[in-house]
Amino acid sequence: MDWRAKEVLVVVLLGMSVCALGAADLEHRAADAVAAHHLVEARDLYRRLAAQHPEDAGYQVWVGRLSSWLNDYGAADAAFDQVLATDAGNVEALVGKAYVAMWQDQFPEADQLLVRALAVAPEDPQVHLALARNGHFQGNDRDAARHVARVLALDPGSTDAQELARRLSPAPEPPGFLARLKRLFTGRS
Repeated sequence: MDWRAKEVLVVVLLGMSVCALGAADLEHRAADAVAAHHLVEARDLYRRLAAQHPEDAGYQVWVGRLSSWLNDYGAADAAFDQVLATDAGNVEALVGKAYVAMWQDQFPEADQLLVRALAVAPEDPQVHLALARNGHFQGNDRDAARHVARVLALDPGSTDAQELARRLSPAPEPPGFLARLKRLFTGRS
């Protein structure tokens, strides 16, 4: 290989390294923006990453999530649809799109998306948590409790599932008249 070819190869390899470092820096900045609740900035950074790396669906999923958190449901749906166009079984995109539907009171659509996600990943705690929330939002707390129990079996440390379980637990019944009367006279219940 002559010197000119080696020089071109070095320049190309350096360019690839700088590009990889730039992407890592951008990804780090995007994650920091999410952590700091700078959602618009984070979405812009993930959009840049998605444009630079269209093969990585994770960036586009983040664009969808952030758009939904910003109540930009059209942009969220478009981002999730872009992922689903190339990977119809992408569980993160299905669940994200289901949440967008839930937040717009489109529960049948959310159900359909979550059934698809459940078929792909039957043991995924996030799918069961989304099913629990969808059931709870519709007043179907029995179904929601079943899915919360499944989440906690798969991921006992899930604080989201623990919180939903507390909301689904019925409040204790106040003691009836006879129980209060018995306690009054005997000091026992």
